Amino acid sequence: MGKKTAWSLVRITAVLLLAVFALSFTGCANKGIEGTWVLVEEYQADGKKISSKELEELGVSETYEIENGQVKYTVSMKEVKKPISIKMDLEDLGGNRYNFNISKGRVTFATAEVKGNTMTYYVGEGDGRMKMVFKRK
Repeated sequence: MGKKTAWSLVRITAVLLLAVFALSFTGCANKGIEGTWVLVEEYQADGKKISSKELEELGVSETYEIENGQVKYTVSMKEVKKPISIKMDLEDLGGNRYNFNISKGRVTFATAEVKGNTMTYYVGEGDGRMKMVFKRK
């Protein structure tokens, strides 16, 4: 093998290694908040977990569709004949934290945090505070 061929092989190998290295980290990068999010579990104030299966048995379904700075929240419950939808504005707080605002930002519906494909936020206060956990669809 000549010097030119060996050098070409080294360069090709280096480029491939760099590409593999770069791509290996893209899966870990935070994808932001845009997309569809589905409620998968809740944690009551006492720490008790309500699983996806239990939520389904209770007839509770919550979804967020987030796109271009707009948030559409939809909740369905057995007790309500039709799903309830609320449109909100998205406010980026930085650090993968976001406010879902109603009434042109005068009321914050929730402050969510995104880590990879998981979005969480808290509702309620004190003894009634619950953690909501959503997964990217």
